[in-house]
Amino acid sequence: MLLQINVTELGSFLKYGVTGLSAIAFILSYFLLFRESSRPKPRPEIIKTIRLFMWVTVILGVVSGVSSILKPDADEDTTVVSKPKKTSPKKTVSHNSLTSSNDEYTVEIFYENPKKALAEDLADVLKDKTSYEVKVSALSTTKKSSLKITSCQIRHELQESKIAGKLKSIAENVLQDDGVEFKLKQITSSSPNYVSMFVCK
Repeated sequence: MLLQINVTELGSFLKYGVTGLSAIAFILSYFLLFRESSRPKPRPEIIKTIRLFMWVTVILGVVSGVSSILKPDADEDTTVVSKPKKTSPKKTVSHNSLTSSNDEYTVEIFYENPKKALAEDLADVLKDKTSYEVKVSALSTTKKSSLKITSCQIRHELQESKIAGKLKSIAENVLQDDGVEFKLKQITSSSPNYVSMFVCK
Protein backbone atom coordinates (compact mmCIF):
# COMPACT_ATOMS: atom_id res chain seq x y z
CA MET A 1 0.00 0.00 0.00
CA LEU A 2 1.32 3.47 -0.96
CA LEU A 3 0.14 5.32 2.14
CA GLN A 4 0.64 3.84 5.58
CA ILE A 5 -1.25 5.82 8.24
CA ASN A 6 -0.46 5.47 11.91
CA VAL A 7 -3.41 6.77 13.95
CA THR A 8 -1.20 7.72 16.91
CA GLU A 9 0.96 9.87 14.61
CA LEU A 10 -2.13 11.64 13.28
CA GLY A 11 -3.31 12.25 16.84
CA SER A 12 -0.02 13.98 17.64
CA PHE A 13 -0.89 16.65 15.04
CA LEU A 14 -3.68 17.89 17.33
CA LYS A 15 -1.14 19.61 19.58
CA TYR A 16 -0.86 22.23 16.82
CA GLY A 17 -4.55 23.14 17.19
CA VAL A 18 -6.63 24.06 14.12
CA THR A 19 -3.55 23.83 11.89
CA GLY A 20 -2.94 20.24 13.00
CA LEU A 21 -6.61 19.40 12.48
CA SER A 22 -6.37 20.81 8.94
CA ALA A 23 -3.33 18.62 8.25
CA ILE A 24 -5.18 15.52 9.48
CA ALA A 25 -8.16 16.37 7.26
CA PHE A 26 -5.88 16.80 4.19
CA ILE A 27 -4.21 13.44 4.84
CA LEU A 28 -7.57 11.68 5.27
CA SER A 29 -8.87 13.28 2.05
CA TYR A 30 -5.91 11.89 0.14
CA PHE A 31 -6.32 8.48 1.79
CA LEU A 32 -10.03 8.30 0.88
CA LEU A 33 -9.34 9.25 -2.74
CA PHE A 34 -6.48 6.76 -2.96
CA ARG A 35 -8.63 3.93 -1.59
CA GLU A 36 -11.56 4.71 -3.89
CA SER A 37 -9.42 5.09 -7.02
CA SER A 38 -7.80 1.69 -6.37
CA ARG A 39 -11.20 -0.02 -6.79
CA PRO A 40 -11.97 -1.58 -10.19
CA LYS A 41 -15.06 0.62 -10.50
CA PRO A 42 -15.11 3.82 -8.36
CA ARG A 43 -18.52 4.63 -6.85
CA PRO A 44 -19.87 8.05 -7.97
CA GLU A 45 -21.76 8.68 -4.69
CA ILE A 46 -18.58 8.06 -2.65
CA ILE A 47 -16.56 10.33 -4.96
CA LYS A 48 -19.19 13.04 -4.43
CA THR A 49 -18.96 12.62 -0.63
CA ILE A 50 -15.16 12.74 -0.76
CA ARG A 51 -15.35 15.92 -2.84
CA LEU A 52 -17.62 17.51 -0.19
CA PHE A 53 -15.17 16.43 2.55
CA MET A 54 -12.30 17.97 0.57
CA TRP A 55 -14.12 21.31 0.34
CA VAL A 56 -14.66 21.30 4.11
CA THR A 57 -10.94 20.53 4.49
CA VAL A 58 -9.97 23.44 2.22
CA ILE A 59 -12.22 25.82 4.19
CA LEU A 60 -10.72 24.58 7.46
CA GLY A 61 -7.22 25.16 6.05
CA VAL A 62 -8.09 28.72 4.97
CA VAL A 63 -9.61 29.51 8.39
CA SER A 64 -6.49 28.12 10.05
CA GLY A 65 -4.19 30.24 7.88
CA VAL A 66 -6.20 33.44 8.34
CA SER A 67 -6.43 32.97 12.11
CA SER A 68 -2.67 32.49 12.40
CA ILE A 69 -2.08 35.69 10.39
CA LEU A 70 -4.60 37.74 12.40
CA LYS A 71 -3.47 36.35 15.78
CA PRO A 72 -1.91 39.19 17.82
CA ASP A 73 1.82 38.91 18.41
CA ALA A 74 2.39 37.40 21.86
CA ASP A 75 5.98 38.67 21.93
CA GLU A 76 4.83 42.21 22.68
CA ASP A 77 3.67 41.16 26.15
CA THR A 78 6.72 39.03 26.79
CA THR A 79 9.09 40.70 29.20
CA VAL A 80 12.27 39.27 30.63
CA VAL A 81 13.05 40.75 34.02
CA SER A 82 16.28 40.40 35.94
CA LYS A 83 16.04 37.44 38.30
CA PRO A 84 15.90 38.37 41.99
CA LYS A 85 18.12 36.67 44.51
CA LYS A 86 16.58 33.62 46.17
CA THR A 87 16.27 33.56 49.93
CA SER A 88 15.15 30.86 52.28
CA PRO A 89 11.40 30.10 52.14
CA LYS A 90 9.15 31.51 54.84
CA LYS A 91 6.35 29.81 56.70
CA THR A 92 2.78 30.81 55.91
CA VAL A 93 2.05 34.14 57.60
CA SER A 94 -1.30 35.91 57.82
CA HIS A 95 -1.41 39.72 57.54
CA ASN A 96 -4.08 42.40 57.45
CA SER A 97 -4.62 42.26 53.69
CA LEU A 98 -2.47 39.48 52.30
CA THR A 99 -1.65 35.91 53.22
CA SER A 100 1.69 34.83 51.85
CA SER A 101 2.50 31.29 50.80
CA ASN A 102 5.69 29.35 51.47
CA ASP A 103 7.14 30.98 48.35
CA GLU A 104 9.32 34.03 48.80
CA TYR A 105 8.09 36.90 46.60
CA THR A 106 9.86 40.07 45.58
CA VAL A 107 7.85 43.17 44.69
CA GLU A 108 9.79 45.89 42.88
CA ILE A 109 8.23 49.35 42.61
CA PHE A 110 9.51 51.50 39.75
CA TYR A 111 8.75 55.23 39.82
CA GLU A 112 9.19 58.29 37.66
CA ASN A 113 10.91 61.16 39.47
CA PRO A 114 7.79 63.17 40.45
CA LYS A 115 6.28 60.01 41.99
CA LYS A 116 9.21 58.97 44.19
CA ALA A 117 7.48 59.91 47.48
CA LEU A 118 4.33 58.00 46.48
CA ALA A 119 6.39 54.92 45.58
CA GLU A 120 8.21 55.04 48.93
CA ASP A 121 4.90 55.39 50.84
CA LEU A 122 3.52 52.43 48.92
CA ALA A 123 6.64 50.37 49.68
CA ASP A 124 6.29 51.09 53.41
CA VAL A 125 2.66 49.93 53.41
CA LEU A 126 3.45 46.77 51.43
CA LYS A 127 6.25 45.92 53.88
CA ASP A 128 3.76 46.29 56.75
CA LYS A 129 0.93 44.35 55.13
CA THR A 130 2.89 41.55 53.43
CA SER A 131 5.91 39.37 54.13
CA TYR A 132 7.37 40.07 50.69
CA GLU A 133 10.67 41.75 49.95
CA VAL A 134 9.86 45.20 48.56
CA LYS A 135 12.34 47.23 46.49
CA VAL A 136 12.01 50.77 45.16
CA SER A 137 13.83 51.75 41.94
CA ALA A 138 13.82 54.75 39.61
CA LEU A 139 12.20 54.11 36.23
CA SER A 140 14.63 55.06 33.48
CA THR A 141 13.39 56.44 30.17
CA THR A 142 15.00 53.47 28.39
CA LYS A 143 13.22 50.90 30.58
CA LYS A 144 9.92 52.75 30.26
CA SER A 145 10.25 52.78 26.48
CA SER A 146 11.40 49.15 26.15
CA LEU A 147 8.55 47.84 28.35
CA LYS A 148 6.03 50.22 26.73
CA ILE A 149 4.88 51.65 30.07
CA THR A 150 2.19 54.27 29.50
CA SER A 151 0.38 54.24 32.84
CA CYS A 152 0.56 52.89 36.39
CA GLN A 153 0.51 49.12 36.18
CA ILE A 154 1.34 45.85 37.93
CA ARG A 155 3.12 43.27 35.77
CA HIS A 156 2.77 39.66 36.84
CA GLU A 157 2.88 36.09 35.57
CA LEU A 158 -0.23 33.90 35.27
CA GLN A 159 0.35 32.08 38.57
CA GLU A 160 0.72 35.44 40.34
CA SER A 161 -2.68 36.82 39.25
CA LYS A 162 -4.25 36.51 42.71
CA ILE A 163 -1.30 38.18 44.43
CA ALA A 164 -1.25 40.96 41.81
CA GLY A 165 -4.96 41.60 42.38
CA LYS A 166 -4.43 41.97 46.13
CA LEU A 167 -1.40 44.20 45.60
CA LYS A 168 -3.54 46.37 43.30
CA SER A 169 -6.20 46.68 46.00
CA ILE A 170 -3.65 47.69 48.67
CA ALA A 171 -1.88 50.13 46.32
CA GLU A 172 -5.07 51.89 45.23
CA ASN A 173 -6.20 52.23 48.87
CA VAL A 174 -2.87 53.86 49.74
CA LEU A 175 -2.81 56.16 46.71
CA GLN A 176 -6.54 56.85 46.28
CA ASP A 177 -6.16 60.49 47.38
CA ASP A 178 -3.58 60.95 44.62
CA GLY A 179 -5.94 59.53 41.97
CA VAL A 180 -3.58 56.69 41.06
CA GLU A 181 -5.14 53.62 39.45
CA PHE A 182 -3.20 50.50 38.51
CA LYS A 183 -3.78 48.25 35.52
CA LEU A 184 -2.92 44.56 35.76
CA LYS A 185 -0.68 43.27 32.95
CA GLN A 186 0.01 39.56 32.62
CA ILE A 187 3.43 38.79 31.17
CA THR A 188 5.72 35.86 30.49
CA SER A 189 8.89 36.21 32.50
CA SER A 190 11.95 34.17 33.38
CA SER A 191 11.79 35.36 36.99
CA PRO A 192 9.51 33.29 39.23
CA ASN A 193 7.99 34.87 42.36
CA TYR A 194 8.58 38.41 41.09
CA VAL A 195 5.96 41.14 40.63
CA SER A 196 6.79 44.62 39.31
CA MET A 197 4.74 47.76 39.94
CA PHE A 198 5.08 51.00 37.98
CA VAL A 199 4.07 54.36 39.48
CA CYS A 200 4.03 56.82 36.58
CA LYS A 201 2.75 60.29 35.76
